[in-house]
Amino acid sequence: MDKSEKFWDRSAKEYEHKKIDWEKIYNKAVENTKKHLNSSDVVLDYACGAGVITAQIADYVKEIHANDISSKMIDVAQRIADERKIKNINFLKTTIFDDRYEKESFNVITAFNILHLLENSLEVIQRINQLLKPGGLFISETPCLREKNSFLGGFLKFLSKLRIIPYLNPLKFSDLDVLLTEGNFQIIETEDLQQKQTNYFIVAKKLHL
Repeated sequence: MDKSEKFWDRSAKEYEHKKIDWEKIYNKAVENTKKHLNSSDVVLDYACGAGVITAQIADYVKEIHANDISSKMIDVAQRIADERKIKNINFLKTTIFDDRYEKESFNVITAFNILHLLENSLEVIQRINQLLKPGGLFISETPCLREKNSFLGGFLKFLSKLRIIPYLNPLKFSDLDVLLTEGNFQIIETEDLQQKQTNYFIVAKKLHL
C-alpha cells in the first residue's frame, strides 16, 4: 500500500460522517454534469472517492463503473449506493490503467478533484482518451490553487514535498487547457465554479485521430 492510498484510507471516515466543506461546489459540478448525460451512457467515474458525485448522477445514465485506489473510500461509496438502493454502479478498487477497461468502451468519463493530485497527468489524460468512444466526453472539476491564492498553493505544495500530504500540483486554468489539448481533446465548456476557490469545471470532447 503506497502513502497516497494510506492517506485516503484515513480520510474515508471524514467523508462518511462529516458534512463535506465543498458541498456547494460538488452540487454545482453535478448540475453541470447532468446536462451532458444520456440514459444510454456507460460512464467511468475515475477516482470516485466516497462516491458523493457518483451516486447523484447514477439515475441519469445506464451504468457507472467507479474506481479509486482507496479500499476504505470504495467501502463508503458502496454503502452510500446501497443506502440509496442504487443498482447501476460497479465499484472497483483499481486505477485508470486497469486492463479490464477496454478501449473505446465509455461514452463519458468523469474525474472530480483528482487532476491536481497526479504526477503523470498527461499519461492519465491519454488513457482517458483511449477509453472513450469516438466523440465521447471527459468531464472534470479541479481545484486550481495557483490561479489566485498563490500562498495556499505554495504552502500545500511544500507539505506535499514533506510527504505530509499526497503529491499536489497547484495548477492554473491554462495548465488544464493545455493538458487536455495535448491529450487530443476539444474543450467545449468551462466554468469557475466558485470565484474564491477557483474550481475549474471542464467538458471536453475526444477528437478523432
